[in-house]
Amino acid sequence: MSVAEAVCLAAFNHLLGQAGWARERLRSHAGRHASLDLAPLAVAFTIAEDGAFAASPADAAPEVTLTLPLADVLAALGGGQEAVMAKARIAGSADLADALAFVVRHLRWDIEEDLAKFVGDIAAHRLFEAPRRLASAVTVAFGEESAPLTRRVENERFARDIQALETGLSKLEEHIGRMKRPGK
Repeated sequence: MSVAEAVCLAAFNHLLGQAGWARERLRSHAGRHASLDLAPLAVAFTIAEDGAFAASPADAAPEVTLTLPLADVLAALGGGQEAVMAKARIAGSADLADALAFVVRHLRWDIEEDLAKFVGDIAAHRLFEAPRRLASAVTVAFGEESAPLTRRVENERFARDIQALETGLSKLEEHIGRMKRPGK
């Protein structure tokens, strides 16, 4: 087994370790062989008794081959599994293919949990939320960038309304002044 294959299996097992439901779903397929083709990397694995993935023996023929574009898999780490699965090709035993496809489609990496092991819960939460806060701040900043233009237009309209009120008030004062003059 190559280093790349070992890393790939370790990564999947890490995700499976965070998802007890996934291991439970795969347990009924223990001992069965499959292949994950991430071109240019192909990883042959056996489903272990605990539902994790183990390296397949060299002579084991896969019952299922799941082909996914590696670039799309890497992009999906942030949560785009549905898009990746739309590009996936699955060939082989229907029941094993269905189980593997379901697991791959629904696995999520709990990044915050992993960060917490290194920096603590609070720091991990803040680090995990930082990109969301940044995106929100950028959205607000760009949204408010157009606000001064709106405010200028509103200010100009307000100034015209004030001018009209002043003009109307002047005319009203003149009219009242004429009415107060004696003899009228």
